[in-house]
Amino acid sequence: MRWIAHIDMNAYFASVEEMVNPKIRGKPILVTGAPEGRSVVCTASYPAREYGIQSGMSLKEALRLCPHAVVVTGNPSRYTATLSRLVKMLEGFTHLIEIASVDEVYMDVSDIVGEGGKERAKELAGELRMAVVNGLDLPCSVGIAPNKVMAKFASGLKKPMGETVIAHNEIEEVLENLPVDALPGIGTKLAIRLKGLGITTCGELGRAPVGLLKARFGVVGIALKAMGQGVADTPLVPYYEVPEAKSVGHSVTLPEDIYDMERVKGVVFSLSEKVGRRMRRRGYRGRRVQAVVRRGDFTSVVKHRTLKRPTDDAREIYKTAVGLIEGIGIDERGVRMLGVSVSLIEIGGEILPLFEGGMRERALIEALDAVNDRYGEFTVSWARAYLSRYRLWHVPMSRRPAELVGN
Repeated sequence: MRWIAHIDMNAYFASVEEMVNPKIRGKPILVTGAPEGRSVVCTASYPAREYGIQSGMSLKEALRLCPHAVVVTGNPSRYTATLSRLVKMLEGFTHLIEIASVDEVYMDVSDIVGEGGKERAKELAGELRMAVVNGLDLPCSVGIAPNKVMAKFASGLKKPMGETVIAHNEIEEVLENLPVDALPGIGTKLAIRLKGLGITTCGELGRAPVGLLKARFGVVGIALKAMGQGVADTPLVPYYEVPEAKSVGHSVTLPEDIYDMERVKGVVFSLSEKVGRRMRRRGYRGRRVQAVVRRGDFTSVVKHRTLKRPTDDAREIYKTAVGLIEGIGIDERGVRMLGVSVSLIEIGGEILPLFEGGMRERALIEALDAVNDRYGEFTVSWARAYLSRYRLWHVPMSRRPAELVGN
């Protein structure tokens, strides 16, 4: 029988900061992109959550709710390095580990559980959690179940520091009266649409005619029915088997929907600058620029344009991305998420500016990179970047950390 474990690191960014600075342990901690301006809360520690603070809340509002909270500027490299330590430690149990994000991993523990069934799985859940606590001094929750969907659901049942095991013969009973939005991947908006069909529980979703779901949701309806039944055959892909990225991109979900193109442009420039920085650091250049706009109603539009020459210049990426977004347009639904990526990647080689002005600009880009490499991201930047209303910050969701695969 297949057994999958899901390790969910609790309040991960805040917990890592506590690990680094024990003096703030147990205090309400707010990890933000930047302590000034209109920054938002990336992660709130559990003591901070007791004041009603949630991820995505503006820092100003969070400090109104808890004026004595400790504000910490996030450190992405620290979090990815800690993830690498976590994975290497878990490889003491199995090498079949999939990195789902910077704060969660899946493990195929079928061989470890073996014929021991649920009792052995319960023992293993405790062993995994304590290994993380003792090895990294970090809290986590562990869920073990027959597939990835149910394992992730199980890990979320007892937070923080919980352990939950769901056996195959228990899935139907567990899901029967569970609200549909308790399942990973079903949010409030989708739950409302399902309610319009008279479906409010997972049991009802699992019994719903597949034809009805397909008529309303297309092919996604098939997956929804399977989720309601607790069935999922999604393979676990070990991190070392994930192919190299064929594109470089960044996206951001905005703390509030925006409706003004000038504000959109500011965000797009910051995204473009991040993409350009990553490309230059890796020696990449690309010819296809793609822009993604997700509206307030969760519909998405994707457009791309192929350039005549490959580039790694944020300003050229920005100019192309903004042109694409202007073609998409901003309407009354607003913009919830923006993304910029570059593909058709070429590796190596030098860019040869055709004119003296181009040589000066290239030298300036290299000078900016040198300063930012030494003193931190966006220590200096193009003026356009500071017109953005939002300071963008996040941890790249790489499934192949360089520390693990030797890149």
